[in-house]
Amino acid sequence: MQQWLRYSIGAHAGLLLGMGLGRFSYTPIIPMLIQSNHLTTAETGYIGAINLSGYIFGAFLLAKLRNWSSEPKLIRACFVVGLIALFASIAPLGFFWLAFWRFCLGVLVAIIMILCIAYVTKFAPKNRLALATSISFTGVGAGILISSSILPFLLKFGLEWAWAGSAFIGLFATIVGLWCWRDAPNLEDSISLNKATQQKLSNSGRKLVLVQALFSIGLIPHSIYWVDYLVRDLGNPIELASIQWVLVGVGGLIGTFLWGKLADRIGLNISLVLVFVALALSVITPIILTSVMALTLSSLLFGSQPGSAAIIAGRAQFATGKHAMLKLWRYMVLAVGFSQILGGFFLVTLFNLTGSYTLIFAIGGSAFAIATTICCTLPRVKQK
Repeated sequence: MQQWLRYSIGAHAGLLLGMGLGRFSYTPIIPMLIQSNHLTTAETGYIGAINLSGYIFGAFLLAKLRNWSSEPKLIRACFVVGLIALFASIAPLGFFWLAFWRFCLGVLVAIIMILCIAYVTKFAPKNRLALATSISFTGVGAGILISSSILPFLLKFGLEWAWAGSAFIGLFATIVGLWCWRDAPNLEDSISLNKATQQKLSNSGRKLVLVQALFSIGLIPHSIYWVDYLVRDLGNPIELASIQWVLVGVGGLIGTFLWGKLADRIGLNISLVLVFVALALSVITPIILTSVMALTLSSLLFGSQPGSAAIIAGRAQFATGKHAMLKLWRYMVLAVGFSQILGGFFLVTLFNLTGSYTLIFAIGGSAFAIATTICCTLPRVKQK
């Protein structure tokens, strides 16, 4: 197996574990957490926001961790700790217990995101860059698809069964990930992350950081409230909402791959604009149209969102070059973290005060629309 492909699969496994399961498997469980009185409505929202906020702490922590250990060891450690966090979530020990472990998963996602994607973009050939990053980010969709297919069935037997199902899926991802990263070399980055924070970003780099921040804000409505909105606001049965979450996974698995193929064919810039247009439509559509067809379109388009992250990662490599990718990617992860802390807690608090799903989704759609406009101003790059 070619080295770049193995690292892409390893990143796929990492994002399946950390984001597909660590973040998105929580969404279909929210209604049951509330209905069974395990958590209040506010507590479920805050746990979602806490998970998102762990992202920024992971990005900050990585600078210290790289002084203590090699990158491959850190990646492998993330798999092990992430698996422990998934199994710990099974215990019904209340808000603070679950919040702590979901926070840990948020931290690990940042470390996996920075290091794994840096490996993928460094070792992938230029004409396979979008494909390589797409393979990596389909891990998010695979995690959503697998968990959304299994968790609704397991929820019939109780919350503990659903959490356990998520953990055992994570066990498989961990086995694959540990194999893929077993003999990876260190990233030969000549400038440490501590020094990198003092480097000035190019104009394109600054735009990509801003786009990534807006991207993370746009994700929040679906990430936390999609299933809850379908069940408690629109009055749909939990079975239909579960099917919609399965479609999010389908979009993540198939859509992300298709976005990558499209980017290799028509270019990263045009593809980036198109994917953000699709994401804006995915968030705005369900507050205007509530038919099953409209909701299905929203689920599929939103599910393809890892394709945006994949294309952004590829575009960032062209903005910096392979050897400086780690620096810019960390800036972008930090931007996501700050946006998730501010945006996550703001939107959750705003929802708790207003109870308005429409307002939350309108804000998310606006973030994607602004990101689309910024992407239109990026200079074109040659991929061949």
